[in-house]
Amino acid sequence: MKTVAKFWKPINGKVECYLCPVKCELKDGQVGSCGVRVNHGGQLYTYTYGSVISAAIDPVEKKPLFHFYPGHGTLTIATPGCNLHCKGCQNWEISQVPKGEVIQNTFFVSTNVPPELVVEKALEQGCESISYSYSDPTIFAEYMIDVAKLAKEKGLKNIMVTAGYINREPLEEIDRYMDAYSIDLKFFSDDSYRKYSKGRLQPVLDTIKYVFERGKWVELTTLLVPNYLDEEQLKGIARWIADELAPWVPWHLSRFFPHYKAKDLPPTPIQELERAYQIGKEAGLEYVFVGNVFGNDHESTFCPKCGNKVIGRRGYLITDIDLVNGSCGRCGYEIKGRF
Repeated sequence: MKTVAKFWKPINGKVECYLCPVKCELKDGQVGSCGVRVNHGGQLYTYTYGSVISAAIDPVEKKPLFHFYPGHGTLTIATPGCNLHCKGCQNWEISQVPKGEVIQNTFFVSTNVPPELVVEKALEQGCESISYSYSDPTIFAEYMIDVAKLAKEKGLKNIMVTAGYINREPLEEIDRYMDAYSIDLKFFSDDSYRKYSKGRLQPVLDTIKYVFERGKWVELTTLLVPNYLDEEQLKGIARWIADELAPWVPWHLSRFFPHYKAKDLPPTPIQELERAYQIGKEAGLEYVFVGNVFGNDHESTFCPKCGNKVIGRRGYLITDIDLVNGSCGRCGYEIKGRF
């Protein structure tokens, strides 16, 4: 549904959208880089409000969030569009839709889903949270804020799964209602960000630090894209997490598979995932996980002190938990998270 957007201002006969660092300046009738925000008659409108293109109930581990109320179901919603343009986007059918196009979902069977219905569905299905994901929820900020506010009033948690490419003012408003973030830290160089995603590194680092310092639960994910992410970048990411955040912030290393405009690239070799895991551990990170490799040895949580398996996982399934009041059931070491 097209509705008046937030986070814009008139400038030199155009409108400037300052939702994200792209800061599109749009003439009348022009659509932004994200494909879903348009200048119509000197006002900025968004096509995303209530336009739920995908919805499903997922285990929270799929976000991925491994230390945020493990095993609970989260109603996940998305609208079309994205403010980044990743060559290997696995959800490109949703995120890279033609500008202004809205596609009907099957969960709500509507292209105009009011926030009240999203919250009602989550409660009906016994979900403990609502996640904003699949595309990047930055581009449906207005809708996400309204849904999240209602969800919080009804006792539901809110999770933002994002690339973190957002400006401070909208982030501050969104953050009032968020409980947890799964943030992609794709690369550790502007060059790779620009070539692969048409973005920049610093705004992402700023987002991560802001929400972390606000006390929100944060887990980071890095997709190991061949030819774009090298060992030096991985070392830089690991050091940055340990030094600028904390050694206990979970870091998910995800295997790349060719999609969209990156079908010429190979899947990430398993040995590179193993090396990345070792880089994380050598930097002192306590919780490093490997994803998109079913049944690997690095998908469970182990106590950093005694090595006890405190949360066993196989894929998204929790196999066993040995936590007592958030601490290791064997030695009593505090396992950081929300349990």
